[in-house]
Amino acid sequence: MKTLNYWLLMSCMLWLAACGSKQYNGAQSKEEMTIHSEEKTVSSTKKTGSKGDGTAAHKMKILQVQNVKTPKPLVKKNQKIIKTADVRFQVKNLAKSIAKMQAMIRKHEGYVSSAKQDRQYNRLQSKIVVRVESDKFEDLLDEMVREAVFLDYKNVKAEDVTEEFVDIQSRLKTKRAVEKRYLEILEKAKSIEEILKVENQLRVIREEIEAREGRLKFLVDQINYSTISMEVYQRTEAAEVPSDGFFTKMGRGFVAGWKGILGFIIGLTYAWPTLLVLGVGGFFGVRYLRRRLTKKG
Repeated sequence: MKTLNYWLLMSCMLWLAACGSKQYNGAQSKEEMTIHSEEKTVSSTKKTGSKGDGTAAHKMKILQVQNVKTPKPLVKKNQKIIKTADVRFQVKNLAKSIAKMQAMIRKHEGYVSSAKQDRQYNRLQSKIVVRVESDKFEDLLDEMVREAVFLDYKNVKAEDVTEEFVDIQSRLKTKRAVEKRYLEILEKAKSIEEILKVENQLRVIREEIEAREGRLKFLVDQINYSTISMEVYQRTEAAEVPSDGFFTKMGRGFVAGWKGILGFIIGLTYAWPTLLVLGVGGFFGVRYLRRRLTKKG
């Protein structure tokens, strides 16, 4: 009987293992089919794009930039997420695009925390940092990127700071309890020495509390308001460097000549020992030659 039960048990285990293997193989085949279908889609898209001319390819790039939406991270209840984005793209007209993006920022109730505009050799560019409420972050980012005619990069980051946030709250609670305890001890202190010791401990505890409160406020601000750092540029013709006029060149020549005279005089002051030796030697040499010539005459 025991032998029969043993073989029945082994048969059931083998049957379950076979069923599991079939399910795994079926799931794997489905995944492979999905991957192959995606590869076919990508390859067909590449082939279609290669057949068109340069203008069609450029239009396709613009459409791809405009249609790419920023995915929203799945945020659990009480989860603390800091969302940031770094974007760089080219626009057709910088002034018009900046005006449009400012209207978008106002529509989403955001604000510009910093802005800088400058001109390089063959481009106008503007660097802008935007703050917006976290639930409007993706929508505003997608709207602004639609202004691009060429997207250099778009990096989006969602940082989970829940652990740090909870840790700071817990430590603050503990520190405040310690502070309360020290205040109770301070009320009961009788000697000046005891009072000074307790006050010193209170000072240390309060400094730690202030530091953690500052960090907590910073995290709350970063969690509630997301940050978008943008670099937007417009290509322009290379600016010609203006040449100097005649009088400018003449004035520069006078200055250079005067500097040359001063340099020569300063050089003489450094060379006076050599000049002195040469002068004395030349003087006596000339006198010697004159005497020789006089005797011969």
